[in-house]
Amino acid sequence: MLRSFRAIRFGLMVGIGGGAPYYGDEGAEEAEDSEDEEEDHDSIRDIRLGDVVVSLQTKSTEAVVQYDFGKSIQGGEFFLTRKLNKPPSIVLSAVSALRSKAIRQGLYTLKILKEMTAANPRLAKKFVYQGIEKDRLFKNDIIHLTDKKSCKACCGPNDINLVRRTKREDDTPQLHYGTIGSADQVMKDAKLRDKWAKDKGIFCFEMEAAGLMDSFPCLVIRGICDYADSHKNKVWQPYAAATAAAYAKELLHVIPGQQVQKLPQIEVVADNIIQRFEDWREADKEEVKQQRRTEGEERCLQALRTTQYELQKNFNPARGKDTCLWCLEDQVFLDWRDRSTSRLLWLTADPGCGKSVLSKALVDERLIEKEGSNTTICYYFFKDTSASQRSPVNALSALLHQLFSSEKGARLIEHAMPEFRRSNTAFANNYDVLWSIVHSIARDPRCGKIVFLVDALDECEGEFQEDFINKLKTFEDISDCSIKGNKNFKIFITSRPYWNIEKVFLELIETFPNIRLQGERETKMIRTEIDRAIEARVVGLKKAIASPKTRDLLLKGLLKVKNRTYLWVYLIFKEIELKPRIDSNTVERLLQELPETVQEAYEKILRRSSDPQNARRLLHIIVGAIRPLSLREIGVALYITKETRSRDDLEIQEDKQFEITIRDLCGLFINIIDGKVFLIHQTAKEFLVPNSDTIAPLPGTTWKQSLNPKTSNLILAECCLWYLSFEEFKKSFFEKYPSPRLARAGGAAWRYKRARARYISKNEFLDYSAQNWFTHLNEARNIDMETKKLALIICDVSLSCFKLWVTIYHGKREWTPYSAWNQTLFVTAYFGLGILTEMLLEDSADFNLTDSTGRTPLIWSAERGHETVVKILLEAQADVNKRSGVNGPGTALCAASFRGHEAVVKILLEAQADINVQGCLHGTALSAASRQGHEAVVKILLEARADVNARDAEYGTALHAASSRGHEAVVKILLEAHADVNAMGGEHITALHVASLKGPEAIFKTFFGTRNVEWYTPLSCAAVHGEEAIVRMLLDTGKAEVDSKNKSGNTPLSLAAMSGNAAVVKMLLDTGKVEVDLKNEDGDTPLSMAAMSRNTGKTAVIKMLLDTRKVDVNSKNNSGDTPLSLATTEYEYDSESEVVVKVLLEYGANVEVLSEERRRKLGLSNQKGDHPKERERGGWDHLSA
Repeated sequence: MLRSFRAIRFGLMVGIGGGAPYYGDEGAEEAEDSEDEEEDHDSIRDIRLGDVVVSLQTKSTEAVVQYDFGKSIQGGEFFLTRKLNKPPSIVLSAVSALRSKAIRQGLYTLKILKEMTAANPRLAKKFVYQGIEKDRLFKNDIIHLTDKKSCKACCGPNDINLVRRTKREDDTPQLHYGTIGSADQVMKDAKLRDKWAKDKGIFCFEMEAAGLMDSFPCLVIRGICDYADSHKNKVWQPYAAATAAAYAKELLHVIPGQQVQKLPQIEVVADNIIQRFEDWREADKEEVKQQRRTEGEERCLQALRTTQYELQKNFNPARGKDTCLWCLEDQVFLDWRDRSTSRLLWLTADPGCGKSVLSKALVDERLIEKEGSNTTICYYFFKDTSASQRSPVNALSALLHQLFSSEKGARLIEHAMPEFRRSNTAFANNYDVLWSIVHSIARDPRCGKIVFLVDALDECEGEFQEDFINKLKTFEDISDCSIKGNKNFKIFITSRPYWNIEKVFLELIETFPNIRLQGERETKMIRTEIDRAIEARVVGLKKAIASPKTRDLLLKGLLKVKNRTYLWVYLIFKEIELKPRIDSNTVERLLQELPETVQEAYEKILRRSSDPQNARRLLHIIVGAIRPLSLREIGVALYITKETRSRDDLEIQEDKQFEITIRDLCGLFINIIDGKVFLIHQTAKEFLVPNSDTIAPLPGTTWKQSLNPKTSNLILAECCLWYLSFEEFKKSFFEKYPSPRLARAGGAAWRYKRARARYISKNEFLDYSAQNWFTHLNEARNIDMETKKLALIICDVSLSCFKLWVTIYHGKREWTPYSAWNQTLFVTAYFGLGILTEMLLEDSADFNLTDSTGRTPLIWSAERGHETVVKILLEAQADVNKRSGVNGPGTALCAASFRGHEAVVKILLEAQADINVQGCLHGTALSAASRQGHEAVVKILLEARADVNARDAEYGTALHAASSRGHEAVVKILLEAHADVNAMGGEHITALHVASLKGPEAIFKTFFGTRNVEWYTPLSCAAVHGEEAIVRMLLDTGKAEVDSKNKSGNTPLSLAAMSGNAAVVKMLLDTGKVEVDLKNEDGDTPLSMAAMSRNTGKTAVIKMLLDTRKVDVNSKNNSGDTPLSLATTEYEYDSESEVVVKVLLEYGANVEVLSEERRRKLGLSNQKGDHPKERERGGWDHLSA
């Protein structure tokens, strides 16, 4: 184009695209306008079919972005690296002029369209507005029905699957200005569309502008022809193209022609454009190569994004110069890093020695890898600041998310996809499943160099800590040869040298002493580094301390302190920096009062509080909070009292002023990061909170171990309850929006969600109170009667305040339990509120009453794992065997078993619960536990004599349930308990069949030595279904029965041959142990089975078998048929049979077994058999046998 039209100055790229309507953070179930939502109008993009989107750059967004081209940094953010070169200013000025004109008097778009159709009548039908009834925006979870050509069938009854939008006054196309997303593949995923629309402000998706990225000065104009989802069709394309062209025509009319001529010709910069394209190719290869993922892989990856793991890392400061060398120069570390002496390295050091600072440096400075080794580094920093940051499940999800997001690890997502397909996003919250994925990656010899760094293991959730360590140990355990052989996958762990952690590692350390680096033994070197840090800090005080003599006095005094650590240095210098003047007298006084330890420093800081009572309350709130609280949330909790009736009574300060207030209360003891309040260090919490229920501080101290966790929880419970009982929560919100369900029924669900989001944002402590008040109440002690009564009011299902907090608690879920509840006892049972349950029972509450799902309070409490409430209800004589409705979990025992609540299961069994009851949603209690992989519960039930072979018509036995979900350990337990491998399930197949169809590879090992009712072995099942990986795994064990016969006499080879699975046939032949010509009960050999098969791939199988020279090409079965006659029998039905016949003849098949008529029909009348090529090949004959 540039060669033909040398005078081109700029471009207008005019065409069609997929629209990305956006209706705010809550999404769009209903997108009708609302008078009270004008404040959010700018964030709404009400894009319709036929509208026009014009690429326009703003201060915060680009005109066009290539959303599938960029680089993913360590923190998980995706940075776009290419953008469109903006058009000349005269074009942008023209766009601005047209934009103003459209607002004042409208454009001539419709007039231009009418002129076009008038001049071209044959275009009128397609190039006009197609009607509002054909403009359908589906909710983002509605996928097009593949067997339906029209989208009308997808709308649902009463168009329930469509987003309801306000009808426009006329059909004039609207103009939208903003970002256009470009890629080289079609966007057909509504959820991904919405993600990009929200994150990058994309208005429209297309596929052509990417070709001009960074080069050609261009304006992109797109007519909207669909909504970039699976409901794409071509109905709107002509009209959308016409509206875009009409806008372009009108735009050209307002661009001054004389000024265009003054612009430089594109030819002048053509060489520069070519060079840029070359640069892109290099960038593709080297810097920002981005492997494309399928839509399923993208959703799988997003499911693993459960925490802001990069923030947990960045909470730690960067290391100082020449620090952390005690680890970085240690020979154990260097051997692990450079020579892979072990896969696992566990570093320990005392508190305050800079372990987390070291970990951050290892990641950020890439010191954990040998230079040039191109290692993928993934990390997780445990923090004892919230349950989510202590969670080992979140740790595994974060590590895998980083791995799969990286360039080198992107393809390893294939190890997670089977679990994602099996359980959708739920796999990301399954501890055992995530570990199995990690192990699968570690076994993969193609995984590349990977390091997992796990910091502060001692802050991992206590319940899982030992198991987490045991799982880590397997990477070094010599018994796991499949992992041991691959040293590319390594793990670095840090923790304090605590005995409860060391005792779990002990046995492994005795065998492999090089897996531990003991920082606590590097005291001298660490102290040298700390001294170096002190010297640097003193030098940094030159402006504050003018006299070198005074600086030297300070330095010598600080270096005399024996128990100095990095944390101590930080606290001391923060203290020094607060001094308005530092002279020799100031330094002398400071050194006289200098705390010898970090704990003494803490005590000194808090003793200076201006208001010790409020300081203590503030610290109770910080240490007791379930998650870090914002300044506004802290403000509410600090100032609220039982007399406070509304938010206006709180008189909360602005954030900046409130920061000053809490600094005055607690000084350096707290940190404020990104508007959230934290303690300065983990040791600060350990200083305040006792290990036991000690209430009074230790002798000689005011603050040490003075905060009882029970008191902290009571304070927070009261704060939450007082807040939820505010007057404004009793009427305003639910007067307008009665309930989520009614809102949906009334067509106002979208407005309801938007209003709820604004309501929560406005009332800063509402979300925390709704999510956590019951947890704090359950952990509190010495609760007064007034607080208990207030809690009962909050739980009253008939009150608006209850509907408010419980709706917020359940978030965006379509169905919530509270909609089924008809009395307060269900609430207290569901949330485990034992003290309130007792009060209700004393007041004669009906404990056997059922809700609309058929559940009783006992079933709810069992399902949620609340031991205390279960015991209370059982003592009140609640019916332990009462069943829920058909869609419920069945009995309390079934519910507890399905959820894996071991203690509750034991309590219910002691209460004589029926262990073999049928009719549950998940079968029997044993089936329910087996389906979910709860090994401990399965063992408890089997010990209590649960029927291991009990089954129902729909689900089969417990063995079926465990096999279908791939729970290897549970399958093993059930087989040891004599589970019947031949029992038929709901689909009339055995558990072994279920495993072959649905289970992962590893589960087949547990079925070694078993056969189902049809005598299929695990190898037979895998062979018939073409499961190549499973066949390989079974053959690698050396224990598989390669010639085992099923009830019909078919071997794995004959089954694979019949199925046309060439890869499996090759694996079996490569063992050299297979009898290639074994006959089944009908006298058919594997060659005969392949010849009669209708499956594709049989030609390759037949050639493989014949090439072994061990098969009789003319063998006859019991009916006298040879492979050739069997192949020609299927000739009319199978297009591949003609090729098969030629192959068989080439290898010496005797054509005379066919009738004269059949030979003539197949064109084989002149063939005689005993083909000369077969003799040349030295093929099979009776003498060679």
